[in-house]
Amino acid sequence: MIYINGDSHSAGAELVKDYCFAQDDPRYLAWGRRAHPEAIPLTYGYKIAQALNQPFFMDAESASSNARILRTTRQFIEQTHNKTKLFCIIGWTTWEREEWLVEDQYLQVTASGTDSVPEHMVEEYKQWVSQQTQEEHNRKREATLLEIENLKNTLNEQGIRYLFFNTDEYTKYLTEQGYQTVNNGYHFGEDAHSAWYKHLLPEVKKLMGVQNTLTNTPKRSIINTVKEQFRGFN
Repeated sequence: MIYINGDSHSAGAELVKDYCFAQDDPRYLAWGRRAHPEAIPLTYGYKIAQALNQPFFMDAESASSNARILRTTRQFIEQTHNKTKLFCIIGWTTWEREEWLVEDQYLQVTASGTDSVPEHMVEEYKQWVSQQTQEEHNRKREATLLEIENLKNTLNEQGIRYLFFNTDEYTKYLTEQGYQTVNNGYHFGEDAHSAWYKHLLPEVKKLMGVQNTLTNTPKRSIINTVKEQFRGFN
């Protein structure tokens, strides 16, 4: 199984109209902040799963913090029985983002100053944004890298293969290849997702021990469950 986690770049934000979350589309209000179901087949992760004839699980979410990525990845691993057949691809996000637990709900906050927070937390959020200095980002970066290293140790111990990248690497690569973002924003279109899939696929194959190029393989049913910096491959 190909397991994908990360932020909006992995979740396929704006691959369908300008939707970043499923709930942005009136047809999928009940799906909340999960990836838009029609965007998922257009993402680089889905394309990798198809190329390798593997089941697929999308756990990425737009505006995600690294804390959410770490938490949900660990939850998924704990719930997966056949771990040796799992391959994790994770695109780590920017360091300043945090996850706050508010009234039994996890809240993702960024330094944009535009996040929707409960009314009683508006001033706290504004103060937090003002504290997001480069020094604070560096502190978070070091703490997050330690958590990521701990996750790598867990994956290695359980025989789970993986590939990590930072989304700065993703955007830099696609920009250098001449791809443009959509809707005058920060996200790339399906053509760029295809380019990133082709960029990652050889390394994924190597890590999975796939020797021959897979072409014209029968398509399995794809599982779309709605439910130092990293540079290069790890």
